[in-house]
Amino acid sequence: METFMPRMLRSFIIGISCVVGAGSAFALEPASGGDPLSRRMDQLCTSFTPMPGGLDTMFTNEFVKAVPIPRLLAGIQQLQTMAGTCTGWALTKREGEWAASTAMQTSGGYTVPVDIRIESQPPHRISGLMLRPPSKNVATMDSLLADLKTFPGTTSLHAVNLTKGTTVASYNPDAALPIGSTFKLYILGELVRSIDAGQHRWDEVIALDSNRFSLPSGILQKWPHGSPVTLHTLASLMISISDNTATDHLLLHLGRDKVEAIQAVMGHRQSVLNSPFMTTRDMFLIKFTEDASRAQRYASLDAKQRMDMLGKEIAPLPLSDVAMADKVVIPDKVEWFATTPDLTKAMNWLRMQADKPKLSPVLGVLGINKGVTVDERRWSYAGYKGGSEPGVINMTYLLRATDGDWYSISCSWMNTKEPVDDARFAGIVQKALELLK
Repeated sequence: METFMPRMLRSFIIGISCVVGAGSAFALEPASGGDPLSRRMDQLCTSFTPMPGGLDTMFTNEFVKAVPIPRLLAGIQQLQTMAGTCTGWALTKREGEWAASTAMQTSGGYTVPVDIRIESQPPHRISGLMLRPPSKNVATMDSLLADLKTFPGTTSLHAVNLTKGTTVASYNPDAALPIGSTFKLYILGELVRSIDAGQHRWDEVIALDSNRFSLPSGILQKWPHGSPVTLHTLASLMISISDNTATDHLLLHLGRDKVEAIQAVMGHRQSVLNSPFMTTRDMFLIKFTEDASRAQRYASLDAKQRMDMLGKEIAPLPLSDVAMADKVVIPDKVEWFATTPDLTKAMNWLRMQADKPKLSPVLGVLGINKGVTVDERRWSYAGYKGGSEPGVINMTYLLRATDGDWYSISCSWMNTKEPVDDARFAGIVQKALELLK
């Protein structure tokens, strides 16, 4: 199981490498209906039933090898259970003759963005497919917030027009909730501050230390000890694929105390909640060993005692002690915490730092992975960081509209009793990006 990262619907998003670019689920163009791609979309639409059939003839052999039919079937059934059967579809963006971004409408009142690619030769089977988060067909932000309030547990959303300094939408803004890997924004912030101060450089090279390796998500934990990497590479991996080993190297290279301090500078109102500032390795070893008894003990300590525990008890432990399970382990007590306004302020702080020429790469780092589908006709820039673990999910955006105004939106959900529904949550955020104005 992956954790401390934006899982983004791992349970049912289906796809292989040949996936087309992002469209949007609104401002639709009518489908032509007669060409091979349209016929495959019609067939795919009719497959969104409780017991879909004919899937084995719809997809190329290469696709089925990457996404076996049972997995494909399970994903479609899960999506259908949540959103309903497909009642129709429309084209959002054509990518040549053989690929497109489309939007399915469902009987449950949802829009499901679908990226599809087919073979150029008959029988034009599907060679690439991506089913993206379904979003409820609501017309206003108030309706969206009403839906968010029905989620079990605790939720929060905050959206602001940064250019005008106005709040666009806000619900439960004072709730300091666990944020998963979104905490990595604060490490990025300290890197930016230190570069501005002349203490570090984007092209500064450090050697990977196997004693600082963590668990996935990420790739660096597989690299050899001593591999040279730049701070820019570490930051890019930390933000774009939530690489935990990159995260821990940056955090410890910059200094826990300095990362703790930058939180307040970036607008965090209760940075003491994240003291001491844990590495991802710390979190794995605290929460997912000894049947969570370490987590219970850690939660009972003050900041100084926690730091002693990290140094004396946690640091010597091998990662082989970690036993991952998809269960909720006191996310309200042991995690990284922030309010949604804290996170929109963090994004705004990073945006303002990017006005300095030597700090401008920070926008590129934030823009590598855009999370959900972002309509390029509406947003000329999208920066993103999200995170999750069982019972926790957060998604936070920095956006620039095509009219020039800057926005930020952050949404969090915590359920202390059971894992959260990533698909339902991502659909809320997807729709919020469409309604934000």
